[in-house]
Amino acid sequence: MFRIYPAVDIKGGRCVRLYQGDMSKETVYGGRPWEVARDWERMGASFLHVVDLDGAREGKPVNLESVEAIIQAVKVPVQVGGGARKGEDVELLLSLGVARVILGTRALEDPGFTAEMMREFGERVIVSVDARGGRVALKGWEEETDMDAVEAVELLASLGARRAIYTDIARDGTLGGYDTSGLDLLLGRGVGIIAAGGISGLGDLVSLKERVPRGVEGAVVGKAIYTGDLDLAQALELEEV
Repeated sequence: MFRIYPAVDIKGGRCVRLYQGDMSKETVYGGRPWEVARDWERMGASFLHVVDLDGAREGKPVNLESVEAIIQAVKVPVQVGGGARKGEDVELLLSLGVARVILGTRALEDPGFTAEMMREFGERVIVSVDARGGRVALKGWEEETDMDAVEAVELLASLGARRAIYTDIARDGTLGGYDTSGLDLLLGRGVGIIAAGGISGLGDLVSLKERVPRGVEGAVVGKAIYTGDLDLAQALELEEV
C-alpha cells in the first residue's frame, strides 16, 4: 500500500501551514477548511489528514466545528489529530464521523493508555511520532523529550501498533525536500510508516514509494500542494491502495 494524504491544518478556524511547527510562523490559505478538504477530494484524494493545531497546543480538541464541517463536506475518510489525550476525546471524534484518530503526546507518555486505546478502537487510532533531530517532541511540538524516534516506534510495535505517522519537524513546512535518513532508521521494526515533513515534489514521493517493501505505507503532503510546487493530481497517480 502507498497512500497520499493531503493535509488540512486548522488554527483559529482557518486553514494554515506552519514553518517547522512554529505557531508564530503561519501562512493562511484561502478558503475555509471544509472547502479546502473538498477541493482535495475533487482532485482525487482517497484519504484526508486533518490537524487541529490549537488542540495540539491546548491538549484537547478545539476546532471541532471545522472538523465536523469537513466530515460533512467530503465522502472520503478523514484522519484527525491534535489534542486527543483522553478516551473521551477519541470517542467524540469518532462520533463525528472521523475514520481514524491520531494520538500524539499522551500515547508516548503513557503506554498503558495507548494499549487501552488500541484494544478498544483497533486501527481507528494511530500514533504520530514527531521528531526534531531524532528526538521526539510533544505538546504541539513545543516540548522535546529524551526519547528518540526509534525507541518510540519500537514501543509502538511492542504495543501491537500496525502503523504510525512519522514527522520530521525540522523539515515540516519548509519545502526543503524529505530527508529519508531519519525515516530509514524506523523501517523494518514491525510498524508501517506514513511519512510527513518537507515533501516538496514528486521526487520525494517516488523515493518514499521505493521504500514500500521496507514498511512505508504513505505520505502526508501539505505545503507543497498549497504553493503548487507539487501537483496533487500527479502525486495521486503514485497511489497504490
